[in-house]
Amino acid sequence: MNTLKNLSLCMMACIGMASCTSKQQQETVVNNLPYTIIPFEKGVENEKQVKLSDIAEKITFVPMETTDASLLNKVRANNIISVNGTIVIPCFNMGAFAFDESGKFIAPISRKGQGPGEFTRFLSVAGNSDRNLIYVKSSRKMIAFRPDGTFVNEYKVPGIGLPWEYSIIMQDSITLSNIINATGQSQYRLILSNTQGDTLKAFPQYDRFEMPYGMNYAYCNNKENYLYQYKGESVYHDYYCDTLYTVTRDSLLPRYLLDMGKYKLPKNMRLEVAVVSRDYEEYLMIEKAEAYFRPTFFENDRYIVMPYTTWNLQDKRAPAKLMYYDRETKECIKVKDDAFVNDMMGDLPFHPDARVAENILGEWWEATELMELAEEGVELPDNLKNLKEDDNGVLVLVHLKK
Repeated sequence: MNTLKNLSLCMMACIGMASCTSKQQQETVVNNLPYTIIPFEKGVENEKQVKLSDIAEKITFVPMETTDASLLNKVRANNIISVNGTIVIPCFNMGAFAFDESGKFIAPISRKGQGPGEFTRFLSVAGNSDRNLIYVKSSRKMIAFRPDGTFVNEYKVPGIGLPWEYSIIMQDSITLSNIINATGQSQYRLILSNTQGDTLKAFPQYDRFEMPYGMNYAYCNNKENYLYQYKGESVYHDYYCDTLYTVTRDSLLPRYLLDMGKYKLPKNMRLEVAVVSRDYEEYLMIEKAEAYFRPTFFENDRYIVMPYTTWNLQDKRAPAKLMYYDRETKECIKVKDDAFVNDMMGDLPFHPDARVAENILGEWWEATELMELAEEGVELPDNLKNLKEDDNGVLVLVHLKK
């Protein structure tokens, strides 16, 4: 029996068991592994105002030092990370920049070029706190650096070089890479490789389809991370799939099932069916697509925070909505006004862009945005009151309760 059938049977068994549990306890076990059903549909209808003090222990505002060597432009807010306190800010086509916990500039992380430690096309960053290393993904290679910017080594990784293909480092220096199915005909969805770039394991892509106009860049979503790590485990979330998987050397183990209910995108409205032009600007039934949601996933010890957008992919700049799942109460809550009320420092509301480290969420603000809010009467912390238009931005860090 192939892997897909095994997973399907596993999922069916899991859902069947979950249906027998109480409403308060939506958790069951598959082969002694926790498998959690998150009631997303119910959460949308369970809107509440949530204060930061309800979920957080601390909030800090970190203005990034502005120097000639650290000018930030087009920051990839959803890919900001922190490695043992070193903050790494990735920028489109520019590489990444390292800052300490106070925002003082440390060093650039890689630069464009053809030599060792240089990238031809900057894609994303990843970190490994145990090894105290920062990884830059370029087209088909990973480059490792120390937090002070010192080049360590590099090695090949699979993929076709799209900006939304992520790679992370698993145990034993194994690289896990996701393959975006932008053509509908990708043979694999995940590949494990060694430091020489040799494939150790390839997980097949069973969801294949005809893409009438070739490659579809609408499949690339800059608000979503398809791979992340938590407590040493690697987690994968596919494009259309509502299940998140723990990735091991040999298999994909169901980890979370998002019970999307009526908010799940129907098959007849998927992009490969509902597009009517080569540039994908005309998406059939675009107004109806706004009724369906696509969440991303920030897993933490107690709270799983889920910014989510609609399937109206024409409006890529639309702000994400916000929900979270409380592991203790088993409750899913839609956050009113899509931001946590800041009752801890100043009154700037908080809407996370990224999980920068375990139990730490981050939101990126450009200096000009904060200056405009201050003029409108929003109270900012003292260390942000002298911002100038040409200053680097500010990273808001929220440390969650555990």
